[in-house]
Amino acid sequence: MLTCYFDLTSPASAVAVLRLQALADRGADVGFVGVDVLGLAVSVPATLDQLAEHERCHERARVLGLAMRRPTSRPPTLDAHLVGEVADARGLGASWRSVCLRAYFADGADLADHQVLHDLGRQAGLTDDVVATRLADAPARRALRARMTTLRKRGVGGVPLLEAGPGNLVSAELSDEDLASLAAL
Repeated sequence: MLTCYFDLTSPASAVAVLRLQALADRGADVGFVGVDVLGLAVSVPATLDQLAEHERCHERARVLGLAMRRPTSRPPTLDAHLVGEVADARGLGASWRSVCLRAYFADGADLADHQVLHDLGRQAGLTDDVVATRLADAPARRALRARMTTLRKRGVGGVPLLEAGPGNLVSAELSDEDLASLAAL
């Protein structure tokens, strides 16, 4: 299995998710794990690394079908990843990632706003009750934060990052051929 560690506000992650989802749709064994890279509880202005990624990745994202405007803010993504876990468990992970990436990059949506997450949840196929229950689940939030801390200790700090087998971490910014070969393992 190939695991992609990503954050919803990272332009390079958006490209990696789109590329890997295409491989998954063709049968590759790909998993997606969201990581709130900044780990803050408040939105901040777009960061310099995020803006540099945007410059480097926006054309590739456009080719992959994602119109990517220049970000102006970087909201915390922990709650979006929390809902993403429920979406994954219900077979709606690809839909959730897609609506979140489009909302953030095309529309500038605040992925920390619970009303926005409810709206995106409906678009992805989740009910308001499922989203509300998950967002109110303090133990699940603590557990997700703890898993993200464990990932950082293992070396998953920057995203996008791929794990091809236990502990084999590589950049997700591989050629299409190398990515397809790695996904076939």
